[in-house]
Amino acid sequence: MTAPPQGVQTEQLGFQAGTIRYHHAGTTGPAVVLLHGGGIDNALLSWRHAIAPLAVDHRVYLPDLPRHGGSRNWYGKVGQRTLEEVLRWLLDAWGVERAVLIGASVGGSAAIGFALRHPHRVRGLVLAGSEGLQHRVPGQLATYLKLRSRFFGTTAANVLGLHRGLSRRYLVDGVLNEPGEVIDHEQLVNEFHEELRGSASLFSDWYSEAVERRGMRVNHLPYLGSLRCPVMFVHGERDERVPLSTVNEAAAAVAGSTLRVLPGAGHWCHREKPNEFNATVREFVNGTL
Repeated sequence: MTAPPQGVQTEQLGFQAGTIRYHHAGTTGPAVVLLHGGGIDNALLSWRHAIAPLAVDHRVYLPDLPRHGGSRNWYGKVGQRTLEEVLRWLLDAWGVERAVLIGASVGGSAAIGFALRHPHRVRGLVLAGSEGLQHRVPGQLATYLKLRSRFFGTTAANVLGLHRGLSRRYLVDGVLNEPGEVIDHEQLVNEFHEELRGSASLFSDWYSEAVERRGMRVNHLPYLGSLRCPVMFVHGERDERVPLSTVNEAAAAVAGSTLRVLPGAGHWCHREKPNEFNATVREFVNGTL
């Protein structure tokens, strides 16, 4: 495991279905939970630069979601409902009654679903390049066929994991728009390659469950109007996985929500533009508590 930043503690919690590794920092203030994306991702890979700014005056928790990072020992499929349940178990184990949830990509979908089912436990939502907001994803049929292949996800992970340069190329083509502007690009490539080499597939169970031939099975868009907590969308201007038009529609569906677009950023706007992202999130979080 790549070493966590100074002041960050790492622990584990055991559940019936497996073990969750999580990191935490900060000893006072309201709780903030950071949820990373699906596929090739983990807590530190997504949120390394967000921990210190938030931990100044908040208790910050960031779990490796099941089948990612240090939480690979997990039995059963990990779809949308499982992610929501895992979050509930974690909050209970941490003694956290209410929290601000900050979710990236699939982590955003998990946060939205949890807020809809357990509104009394969510103080606010920050959604960065969130999945679960689209009727159809770009390349819907091709994505569906790849996910239904028995070997594509596994073979792709094995091939990409053979060489660090292939991991770099995947990052450039997949989630970053201006990799040369990333302040710690080489460290990011190393962390991504390490996670990739430990992954059984390029895809998480969430995608296999959510993507159908003609549309998305997991789509929170029709229900966003039911959210009662403050909501902020933070989105990369050049996000090709979740187009800007999608988040514009989502933000319009949530009364009083805020949308912040980070110029030049791709799908991983929180890692590509960490200073801008963290400043925006701190302003929102401090204003909702």
